[in-house]
Amino acid sequence: MQFFVSLTMVLLCAGGVAVLALVLAWQERAASPDVRRQRLLRLVLPVASAVLALMLGAVFLVMLVWSPQGAELLVSR
Repeated sequence: MQFFVSLTMVLLCAGGVAVLALVLAWQERAASPDVRRQRLLRLVLPVASAVLALMLGAVFLVMLVWSPQGAELLVSR
């Protein structure tokens, strides 16, 4: 169970990096600096915040699962 959760979280983090790269590339392809700034403020920052929060949660979950009490926590839920 620990390995499955760890693998899932690694895949989630890899997907998060891919999403961040996609959003930043989309923002940089804007025609003018004004449009780039608008895209940054309206989409890139909120998406980046959400993705980074998910990745932080994934790292926390992996650390929790691999702690000495992690197996007990997984079984009890």
